[in-house]
Amino acid sequence: MNDKLDDIRRIQYNMEKDINKRNVLKGSRYLLLGNGADIFDDKHKTRLDNALAMNEPLSKAYYLKEQLKEIWTQVYKEDAERVLYDWVEQAKLSKIPQLEKMAMTLLAHKRGILAWYDCHISTGRLEGINNKIKVMKRNAYGFRDEKYFKLRLYALHDCRITRNVG
Repeated sequence: MNDKLDDIRRIQYNMEKDINKRNVLKGSRYLLLGNGADIFDDKHKTRLDNALAMNEPLSKAYYLKEQLKEIWTQVYKEDAERVLYDWVEQAKLSKIPQLEKMAMTLLAHKRGILAWYDCHISTGRLEGINNKIKVMKRNAYGFRDEKYFKLRLYALHDCRITRNVG
């Protein structure tokens, strides 16, 4: 969804003729892509509000991005499915091609998205560890000593275990 939102921002920036409005849009990327609830600074909040107030497609996309998180806050699968369908309907009614495409993608992956409610298993931690291993392999490129890499890998593993236990 962030990619779609950024694409909409980029298109709106290129279509905008007023220099002042372009400047407001130019500096709003990370404000739009970040979590709206995490913006505490009044200066940043005002800048985000200005960018949203002057651009209707961008505003619709931003608020739909924020609403999409509601799927994961539901307790029951049926409620999540209802929220998903409501979101898809709103995206289709927006008549913004990027949001309509996102809605179709969500519908195509609906079964997998809602499967989380059947079995609350997340691969987030595993993906994070795999990423750390890939980074270490990339950093170790050119080292002749395989023992060094294995020591770093074991240190990462031990660090994760002690952090979770303690």
